[in-house]
Amino acid sequence: MWKEKVKEFFVKLAMYIAAGALAVGLVLFVVKALYQKGDVKTAEEEKTAMVNVIEGKEAAPVEIKGSISDDSLKKDDTGKAKQKNASKEEAPITLVPEVSQETAKSETPQETVGLEEHQEDLAQEATLGPPEPDANGGGGDMTASLEAQIQDMISSQYAAGGSVAVSAGRISDGALSFVNSHSMQAASLIKLFVAGCMYETMADVSQYESLISAMISVSDNTACNSLVTILGGGDAQAGMAAVNEYCMNHGFAETHMGRLMLQPNDQDDNYTSVRDCGNFLLSIYNGGLAGSDQILQYMKQQERRGKIPAGVPSGVETANKTGELDFVENDAAIVFHPSGAYVLCVMSENLSDAYTSRLFINSLSEMVYGLMG
Repeated sequence: MWKEKVKEFFVKLAMYIAAGALAVGLVLFVVKALYQKGDVKTAEEEKTAMVNVIEGKEAAPVEIKGSISDDSLKKDDTGKAKQKNASKEEAPITLVPEVSQETAKSETPQETVGLEEHQEDLAQEATLGPPEPDANGGGGDMTASLEAQIQDMISSQYAAGGSVAVSAGRISDGALSFVNSHSMQAASLIKLFVAGCMYETMADVSQYESLISAMISVSDNTACNSLVTILGGGDAQAGMAAVNEYCMNHGFAETHMGRLMLQPNDQDDNYTSVRDCGNFLLSIYNGGLAGSDQILQYMKQQERRGKIPAGVPSGVETANKTGELDFVENDAAIVFHPSGAYVLCVMSENLSDAYTSRLFINSLSEMVYGLMG
């Protein structure tokens, strides 16, 4: 009897186990069928998206809820950027994948970039700016090169005796080259500083414009002496003292007026340097001195054009002021080169051959013009 009950128990147990196995198998079949259906759909979507990329179609935006945290965008010191001023309010952020030309032309699908990496790229693109410009702008190299070439030309071609000094440079560089600059006989270059002093000192210069124009454009000595006397209130010595004070106030430390024009120089003389003259021309070009525009205009009307202006091509505008004595040949000019205006000042004294000095100034002017192109 008990054997039959045991047998009946095991039969029922076997039936339960078989039914359970059947139920588990059915559930697994349904789950597997649903999972494969989802995979097929995802594969079809990925295939469609890849075809759109290859054909150049814009990919659909991916919307991410929530804000991007600072931690996800922090970079190290190798050049990666940090997200700055992150918003405290969470809001949807839409990322539009960028389609590069290289990807569009590829015949085989490329592996897509992870979302986190793509976020990092976008943050870097938004933060990085254009490279910083060179602070020197190349001016330092130009100045050194110009100085070396001027020095070479003096060493190889200057044969007029005495001494020669040169300053030159492109005005936009804001720096000049100086070769042998020191205080030398100014001759009529002193008239530039007399003009500057008149415009800065006199309350009403309009009544003296004709004198200033004659002093600069035709180097009229009588006009210069009259203006100096006016500066001194009728006293020429006081007028020269006013010119010297003007030079000191503006940093023209190597410039000094010690006599009127055509007066003996046995007691004192007029001096300046290519440094002071070059810086004076830079200042009037940039409008840094009283009367800058008027002085520049009178220099453009200069009638003595046989030195620096003679070395530049015909039709190129120049503004210059010459100075000459028996053994002195000077010229200070602004040349309006098509590539940008530049300054060139040449002074020579104690000459054995003034004519040779003028020829050298012509050749130097021609060389500098070529370097400025």
